[in-house]
Amino acid sequence: MNKTNVSFIFISICLLLLVSKTFAADVDEGRRTATQCAVCHGIYGEGNGAPKSCIACLDEDKFKKHITDFKSGARKNVMMERFVKYLTDQDIENLVAYYSTK
Repeated sequence: MNKTNVSFIFISICLLLLVSKTFAADVDEGRRTATQCAVCHGIYGEGNGAPKSCIACLDEDKFKKHITDFKSGARKNVMMERFVKYLTDQDIENLVAYYSTK
């Protein structure tokens, strides 16, 4: 194996590790992001007694769909739109990971 092939393999492995780390959901980061959710949805997403406020009750796919729909404007709620417009795709994945532990 020549030096060029070794370099290519090394760079490829580094990029794969970087990409996998970038897209892996992080529960701790989700917990930090979720602090802004606690006012309306409770500390653990358990809800505050208002209808539809329990987000820990949702399965992962449904929770992610709700968040992405608020972000895209497909689902309307003034408060939610204000919060989710700044979330990245990674933030959403982290929130999904965090609330799935509840």
